[in-house]
Amino acid sequence: MRNTPPELVIFDVDGTLNGIELWWPDLIRKGLRRFADELGVRLTEPDDAAALTVVGEKNEGVWSPFLPPDQQHRWDELRAMVLPMEVELLRSGRDYLYAGVRELLEALRSCGIRLALASNCGADYLAANADGQGLGPLTDWQFCLDSVGVSDKSDMLLRAMEAAGTECAVMVGDRHSDHAAAKAAGIPFIWRANDLCRIDTADGKWLGDPDGLLTLLDLPRI
Repeated sequence: MRNTPPELVIFDVDGTLNGIELWWPDLIRKGLRRFADELGVRLTEPDDAAALTVVGEKNEGVWSPFLPPDQQHRWDELRAMVLPMEVELLRSGRDYLYAGVRELLEALRSCGIRLALASNCGADYLAANADGQGLGPLTDWQFCLDSVGVSDKSDMLLRAMEAAGTECAVMVGDRHSDHAAAKAAGIPFIWRANDLCRIDTADGKWLGDPDGLLTLLDLPRI
């Protein structure tokens, strides 16, 4: 794989570092119940798999699928109701990062690798992960859709490479949107394997264990 060992590793957040399947399905169902009560309508609550299909999407693509066709124009109202619930949960002191994530990030930094986050979210949600889940002190830069000069994830990757002063970078993510962003930015992509999305054309497959990713990056194991 090109760019190994890298000078910069860029991580997606949800489904890559944050175990979103542990909390998102229950939270969106709770948010939909609140929203339905406010609207005075009945909404279908998604099962876990349906709730997780929106992970990696942005803005309307995240929220409108949970609303009936005649209400999908109100996706931003649903987001405004649910986002504070997400932020509160991520700042609650409960740990939702996958096992070994902190050790992995510390190992990468000990090798002199610069680290960035790139997430299809807004600033409040990213800050909740950076501060509430502790990803901020473990990474050098954090980019989202609210970042200056960013309109999509490929922009985030380019901004991260610009900040690090290198094109010797690798993207790690779990969804097709991550893969597409890496391809657009011209850097290798490592797929964080999961049951909801399969990417056979990734440059590498990571099962989630720290040593597995370090090996893919041609770095010493922990």
